[in-house]
Amino acid sequence: RAAEAGGDAPGGGMHGGFGGMGGFPGGGGGAHHMSPEEAQQFFSHAFGGGDPFGGMFGGMGGMGGGPGIRFSSGRGGFGGGGGDPFASFLSQSMGGGMGGMGGGMGGGSMRQSSQRKEYNVIQPGTIVSLKDLVSKAELNGDRGVVKKYIHQSSRYVVELEDSEESLSVKPENILQHVHVTLHDIQSQPELNGKTGTVITWSPAKGRYNIYVASLKKVVSLKPGNVVLETGVVARTYGLESRPELNGKWGTIKDWIKDGNKYNFQLSPSQIIRVKVENIIL
Repeated sequence: RAAEAGGDAPGGGMHGGFGGMGGFPGGGGGAHHMSPEEAQQFFSHAFGGGDPFGGMFGGMGGMGGGPGIRFSSGRGGFGGGGGDPFASFLSQSMGGGMGGMGGGMGGGSMRQSSQRKEYNVIQPGTIVSLKDLVSKAELNGDRGVVKKYIHQSSRYVVELEDSEESLSVKPENILQHVHVTLHDIQSQPELNGKTGTVITWSPAKGRYNIYVASLKKVVSLKPGNVVLETGVVARTYGLESRPELNGKWGTIKDWIKDGNKYNFQLSPSQIIRVKVENIIL
């Protein structure tokens, strides 16, 4: 049975990332506040420049540990050997198989994925971190995997990586670690077209911290410079012309490069066109 953790923490700050990050720069009480410079220094030290999410739930390959970092020893159902869980997640979101996520998710999850009609629900198997928890603040930053969505309570059941524990949490208390493409960065055009992984989101600054493995660096970017992949579930944010739509969850149907907008599907019958800057995880 899943324990319930509720409430939003006040304020912003950088949250998220990795299970039990006691050694995360600036970490205190489970909330991880860090600048892009601190994040880059941390990743260089702990991962040697490799993609820190490349071996999620799979023993972390040869990345090494680093102080205060809790890595999985490779539990059965989550794939292993350095496979990329995000590739599996994207395949699942598109209606494909679970790939490297392995047998632990079960065939039922695959069938549910291919038949799903709910565009506002994050799919089982998605890798997330807990954030902004109040009643269990010590778990903020811990990593897990979405197991299911409970409609009656509008909560997700998240299984934590390093324990048998599952929590029932609100959608706003999880951050998806998905792959993104960097776009239209005029101050650093050499970053355009690079891919990276979302590691944190700062509500106060309205920016993501994104780790770009090919450059071995962390960049801090606004949503307008971060293109989410087709099939990712996200929510509307900062809409001024139609404020009643703010906070609505839906699925990225496709990205329109000209104009930098998404076709964003809220339901089987409703697709809206929204600027990239107005959609966040």
